[in-house]
Amino acid sequence: MYPLPLKTLLLEYGGPALLTLGIFLLDLSLPAEYAVWLLYAIPLALTAASSRTGSIRYGVGLVALLVVIGAVASPSELPPISSWINRLLGIGLLVTIFTFLSANRRNHSVQAFPPTMPEPAHKQSTPAEAAEAIAHAEAAVEGAMAGQRRAEAELQHDKLRFEGIVQSAMDAIITVDDAQKIVLFNQAAEDMFQWSAQDMLGRPLDRLIPERFRSAHAEHIREFGRSGITTRQMGALGVIMGVRSSGEEFPIEAAISQIGIEGLRYYTVILRDITERKRLEEDLAEREALLRAIIETEPECVKVLALDGTVQTINAAGLAMVEATSPTQVVGKDVCHLVAEEFQPVFRELVRQAAHGEAGRLEFRLVGFLGTPRWLDTHVVPLRAPDGSVSAVLGVTRDVTEWKKTEQLLRQSEERYRRLLAVLPDAILVNRGGRIVFINEQGLQLFGASQPEDILGRSLYELVHADFHDLVRERIRHLLDSGSTVPEVEEKAVRLDGTIVDVAVRAARFQDEAGAGILVVLRDLSMRKVSEQRLRESEERLQSLLGAMEDVIWSASLDWGTLYYVSPSVMEIYGRSTEEFLAQPSLRLAVVHEEDRALADQALSDLQRAGEFDVEYRIVRLDGEVRWLHDRGRVIKDEAGHPLRIDGIASDITERKRLQAQLRRTERVAELGTVASGMAHEIGTPMNVILGRAEYLMERTKEEPVRKGLQTIISQVERITRVMNQLLAFARRRPVEHRALDLHQIVEDNLEIFQERLSHSHITVETSFAEACPLVRADADQMSQVLINLVMNAIHAMPGGGVLKVALAPATDRGMVMLVIGDTGHGMPKDVIAKIFDPFFTTKEFGKGTGLGLTVVRGIIEEHGGTIQVESEPGVGTVFTICLPIQVDPGQKS
Repeated sequence: MYPLPLKTLLLEYGGPALLTLGIFLLDLSLPAEYAVWLLYAIPLALTAASSRTGSIRYGVGLVALLVVIGAVASPSELPPISSWINRLLGIGLLVTIFTFLSANRRNHSVQAFPPTMPEPAHKQSTPAEAAEAIAHAEAAVEGAMAGQRRAEAELQHDKLRFEGIVQSAMDAIITVDDAQKIVLFNQAAEDMFQWSAQDMLGRPLDRLIPERFRSAHAEHIREFGRSGITTRQMGALGVIMGVRSSGEEFPIEAAISQIGIEGLRYYTVILRDITERKRLEEDLAEREALLRAIIETEPECVKVLALDGTVQTINAAGLAMVEATSPTQVVGKDVCHLVAEEFQPVFRELVRQAAHGEAGRLEFRLVGFLGTPRWLDTHVVPLRAPDGSVSAVLGVTRDVTEWKKTEQLLRQSEERYRRLLAVLPDAILVNRGGRIVFINEQGLQLFGASQPEDILGRSLYELVHADFHDLVRERIRHLLDSGSTVPEVEEKAVRLDGTIVDVAVRAARFQDEAGAGILVVLRDLSMRKVSEQRLRESEERLQSLLGAMEDVIWSASLDWGTLYYVSPSVMEIYGRSTEEFLAQPSLRLAVVHEEDRALADQALSDLQRAGEFDVEYRIVRLDGEVRWLHDRGRVIKDEAGHPLRIDGIASDITERKRLQAQLRRTERVAELGTVASGMAHEIGTPMNVILGRAEYLMERTKEEPVRKGLQTIISQVERITRVMNQLLAFARRRPVEHRALDLHQIVEDNLEIFQERLSHSHITVETSFAEACPLVRADADQMSQVLINLVMNAIHAMPGGGVLKVALAPATDRGMVMLVIGDTGHGMPKDVIAKIFDPFFTTKEFGKGTGLGLTVVRGIIEEHGGTIQVESEPGVGTVFTICLPIQVDPGQKS
C-alpha cells in the first residue's frame, strides 16, 4: 500500500470519520443502557461503499474499540453484565455486516444488505435471551468467515497464477503507479537491468533510463496517460535506451498499457532487450556494405543474370569490360549479342545449364559497345532461393586478352628458358614418365657425365643412393597426385663413377602440352658440408676455450630480461650454475653486494647513455663468501647500427684487490718507518734531556708536590720513549731467520710466562694440541712476539676473568699448521674488526695501547707466507686463526 493523496483521503473518509466521532461523543454523554452505539452501522456502511476493501476492516476495528470505550466510560444504572452483553451483541452484529460486505466486494457485485437491526434496548434483556442472541450472532459470523476464507483462497489462487505468469515471462514486465514509482518488477526485469526487485520496488522508473532521456520519458508517459489510449504494441514506441546497474546502456523495444484500479492509474511496460538483434542487424548491414564494396572494387566482372539471360546487376568492372557508359545500357537487357557470333550458341547453353543448377566455364570472344574485341574467361554458378530452387545465375568474368597474347610468347620463350636452365648454378633435371628427359650442364658436372645422353633416359632411382629410394618414391607420388612442390631435403646422389655426393634437393610439379612432369633442382653440398664441419670444429674450440677461461662470458638482451649465454666459469666465480642464471636473469643483479647496488645501477645508466659500461663491485656467493668482480659490457649492433644485444665479460679480481690492499698496507708501513726514524732522531734527544733534568731535580727537591709533578714528567717521557722504541722496532725489524720450528713448544713457553698474570686476572687456559703436529718454517723470536701480543690482547679483553683457548692442529690439505687463540671477552663489532690491523688503531683507553701490536703481528705472519683471520661477536668473544707453512724438511728441530 502506498500513501494516498490528502484530497483523496478527505473525499473518501472525511464524512464517515466525522459521523463516527459524533456518535462516540453522544454515546459517552448518555447512559450505557442506551444503544446509541448501534448508529456506528451507518459510518460503517458508508465506509463499505468506498473503493478499498481494507477500509471496511479498519472501520470495524475502530468501531469495536469505540464500543468498548463507551461501555467503560458511559454512566449506567443497570448491572454491568447486562450492559456488556448488549455491547457484545452489537459488536457481533457489526462483524456480521463486515463479513457480508467483504464477500460482496471480492465477488465484484454490489448488493443491498438490509441488516435486521434489533429494536433499541429500552428495556432490560434476560440472560437467556442474551445468550441466544449471542449464539445466533456467532453462527452468522462463522458462516460469514467461511465465505470470506473461500473468497480469500480463490483470490490467493488467482494471485499465485498471475505472479507465476509474470515471473516466468521472458520479457521484462514493470508496473508503475501514477507517480511513476515501481510496484511490480519481475524476474526477467531483474536479469535485464541487474537490479533485484527488492532494490527497485518503490523506486522511480527513470532509474532504469539514461539520465539524458529521463525528462522526455516522464513526459511521454504523462502524455500517454492523457491520450486515453490503453495499449501501444511492441515496437510502436521505437527503440529506447535502458541502463543496467553497472551503468551499461543497451537498446530496448517496449510495449505499454494503462489501467485504473480502485481510483488509481497504473502503467505496465513490457521490455525486450534487443542488444543482440541490433548487433546482428548492424553486422548484417556491415557485411552487405562490405560485399557491395568488394563487388564494386573487384577488378573482374561480377554480374547476376536472370534465368532468361537478361542482366539484373553488374559491377563497374563489368561495365568497363563491355564498354558501357551507364548501367541502363546493360541492366534488364540480353547482352548475348555482344558475344562473338561463333560463341553465342555455346554461351546461351552455358546460361541455360546454370539456370538448371549446373555450374560451368567458358572462354569466348566478345566485342564491346565501342567495337573493342576481347577474350574473356567466365565462370557461372546457380543462385538458389531458400526453398532450393534456382532464382538467378551468378557470373564472374575475367579479361584474358593479354594472357592470350602472351600465351604464344610463352611458347616461343620455352627454348630461351631451356638455355637459361643450362647456365644456372644448380643442377636441373626434368623427369617425365619416370625417366629423365632433360639435364643442364651443371647436372652433367654433378653426376660426372660428359654428355646428356649419359643421363637422359635413366630413372631417378639410378642417381640416388638406395637408402633414399623410399623417400624419392613418396615425393614423386605426392607431386603427381596432389602437390605442386615439396620442401627441400638432403639426400645422397650417386655419380656415374660410384662416388657419393651430398646434395640438397627441391622438386616441383609442372603441366604442359605433353602432360605432367617433375622439375628437380639439386645443389652440391660438398663444400657446405666441409664448411659446416669447420664451423662445428670452430664452435667446439670456442666452447673449449670458454670452458677453460676463468672469466665469465655473458650475452643478454637489451632490456636484461633474457640471458642468451653464460660461460661455465660462472659456477667457479658466482657459486651458481649456468642453468640458474639462464632461468633467472635477474639473479645477475640480485647477487650484487647491497653496498654496491648503486654502482650496478650506474653501470646500467652508462650502458643506455654511452653503449658500454666498466664497473667493479662485490658479489655475495651462496656460501656467504664475498668476491670482487670487474664487469665490462657493450651494446652489439648490426650493420645498419641497430642494437641487437649486450655482450660482456666479468673477471674475478678478489686476489688483485687483496694484493692492492696489502700493497697499500706495505706502503703505509714504509711511510711509518720513515716517520718513526725521523721522530726517533728529532724527539729522542730532547726526551733524554727532559728525562735527565727531571731525575736530577727529583734527587735535589724534598717538596712532595714538586716531586709528584716531576714523577709525572718522568713517567710520560718514559712512555714516549717506549712508543718510539716500538716504532723503531717496527720500522727496523731485523731480518727473519726461518728455520724448522716446533710451534707447540713456543706456545707452551710463552703461556708459562703469562701464568701468574692469567691467574691474577681469573682467566682459565684451555689448550688443545694435536699429536705429531708438523713443524713450521718460522722465526722463533717473532712467533713469540705474535703470541705475546695476542695473549695480552685476550687478557685486556677479559677484565673480569674468562677463558683463554689455545689450539694447534695441522691443516695438511693446505700444507699449513693452524694456531687458534680465542677468548670469551667483550668481543668487537664488524666495523671495528675491519680496522684492527691498521697502524695506531686501538680499542683500549688512552695511554694503555699504541695501536701497533696487531699491525706488527699481521706483518710478521704475512712475512712468513701465512694468513691471519679474526672472528668476533660483541659479548661472546674473539678468535684469531693463524696458518703457517709446514717445514719441508721435518727432520730439523729448533
